[in-house]
Amino acid sequence: MAGMTGSVHLLHGRGAARRPGVGPGRVRLAVCAATVAACVPYLTIKIAWLSGSTVGWNDVDAAKDSALYVGNAVTMSMDAVAVLVALAFTFRWGQRIPAGLVLAPIWIAAGLLAPIVVAVPLGSALQALTSDESLTGTGNGFQGWVYAVVYSGFTVQGLGLLTAFVLYARTRWPEVFTVRTRDVPRGATHALQKLLAYGASGLAAAVALVHLFWAFGGTAGLTADEIHDRAALRQTVSGVSGLLAAAGAVALLLIVLRAGRPHRFVWALAVAWVGTGAAFANSLYRLLVMVGRPGFLESGFTAAESMTALGGVIAGLVMGLTGAVLLVERDGQRARPTASSTP
Repeated sequence: MAGMTGSVHLLHGRGAARRPGVGPGRVRLAVCAATVAACVPYLTIKIAWLSGSTVGWNDVDAAKDSALYVGNAVTMSMDAVAVLVALAFTFRWGQRIPAGLVLAPIWIAAGLLAPIVVAVPLGSALQALTSDESLTGTGNGFQGWVYAVVYSGFTVQGLGLLTAFVLYARTRWPEVFTVRTRDVPRGATHALQKLLAYGASGLAAAVALVHLFWAFGGTAGLTADEIHDRAALRQTVSGVSGLLAAAGAVALLLIVLRAGRPHRFVWALAVAWVGTGAAFANSLYRLLVMVGRPGFLESGFTAAESMTALGGVIAGLVMGLTGAVLLVERDGQRARPTASSTP
C-alpha cells in the first residue's frame, strides 16, 4: 500500500520532485549535448534546401518541387522541437512545463524514432550481408551521403531523447517506477477503457499482420516499382513497424485488464508508449506523404498501402487515448483524499 500514497498528476504537472539549487548532473548534460548535436546536421541540410540549395540531390528539378518545400519546412520544425524537448528534459525549467506539453511531443517523437533506431542499423547490416544493392535504394534523387547523415542522426536522436525522457520522468514522477500494474485501481471508466483497447488492438493486429507479411517477402498490395526496389532494409522497416504495433497493443491490454504476472507498471507503460506512438506517428507520416504528393489518386500507391496507413493512424490514436484516459483517472484517484489519509 505504500506505493499508493503518492500522486502522479501526469496531466497537471503536479507531484514533481523539486530540489531547488540542484542542477542537471553530468550524465543528463552529456545526453542532452549528444541529442542536440545529432539534430544539427539534419537542421543544416533542411535550412540549406529551404534557402534554395540543391546540395545532396541528384535530381535538381525534383528538389525545387513546392510540395517538398512545405515538407522540408514541417520536418525542420519537428527537429527544432526535438531540440527544445531535449533541453526541457535536462534543465530545471522543464519540470515546470505542464505535463501534457511534454508528453505529447515525446510520444510522437518516440513513435517516429524508435523504428529507425531498431530497423535502420539491423536492416542495413542484413542488406550489406545479403545483397550487392545500394542501401539507399533508387528513384528518389538523393545522394548516398544524405542517408548516412540523416539516419545516423535520427538514431542518435532517438536514443538520446528516450534516455533523457527516462531521466526526466524519474525525477518528475518517481512513483511510476515503483508501482505494480495490479495496484492500479479500476475506476469509473474501466469499461470504456476495455472497449477502446479491444477495438484498437484488433485493428492494430490487422495492421501488424500486413506489415509482417511484407517484411517476410509478401508482395500483394505493393506496386511493381516497390516490388522491384524491395530489399532487406525496407523489409526490416516493415517488420519492425508491425512488431511495434503488436507489442503496443498487447502491452496496453495487459495494463487495462491488469492481466499477466505482477510486474512493474513502468515496463508495460514503456512498451505501450513506444508501440502505440509508432503505430500512430509512422502511419500518419506515411499517409501525409501519400496525400501530399501531386496527383495523389494517380500516384501509384495501392489501396492496401493507403488503408494500412489509415488503419495504423486510427489504431495508434485510439490506443493512445485509451492510455491517456487510464492515466488521467489514476491521477484523479491519487489526488482524491481518502478516509485513511485525512486527520
